[in-house]
Amino acid sequence: MYRGLRLAVLAGCVASSATGATLGTDEDSVRGEEQRVLAVEDEWVDAEINRDEETLRRVIDERFVYNSSNGKTSGRAALIRNVLGLHMVDQTISERTVLVDGETAIVCGTAELRFASAGKEEAVSLLRYTAVYVKRQSQWRAIALHMTQRGGT
Repeated sequence: MYRGLRLAVLAGCVASSATGATLGTDEDSVRGEEQRVLAVEDEWVDAEINRDEETLRRVIDERFVYNSSNGKTSGRAALIRNVLGLHMVDQTISERTVLVDGETAIVCGTAELRFASAGKEEAVSLLRYTAVYVKRQSQWRAIALHMTQRGGT
């Protein structure tokens, strides 16, 4: 009887350990995906500052939709064309929160964009944004973005 009880307890401990290990692995996997999404977003930011068309085309999905605070929407081609025409000199992203659910990720955060043109004072845009990413062929790609003005700090 005691031997049977010990085996049952041992089996329960092994099952608990296995389940705990699986949960830890799942959590680690989610954290890893969150970091990969943020890394793609960082690439996007760098590509905007450096006007790197190749990287923009790689990280922005062909089905991309930009929803601006003025109610207008545009697609990937318009976004890339606009970015390449900007004189952005810096972009600071903060307050980022990322949520990964399967093959979809949502990032909410704030952005401070700085623009400079010869003979003009530097302009700053303070924005709050929500970006949606999808995982296609093992790569995270931006599929939607909404930005709106936020108050000063």
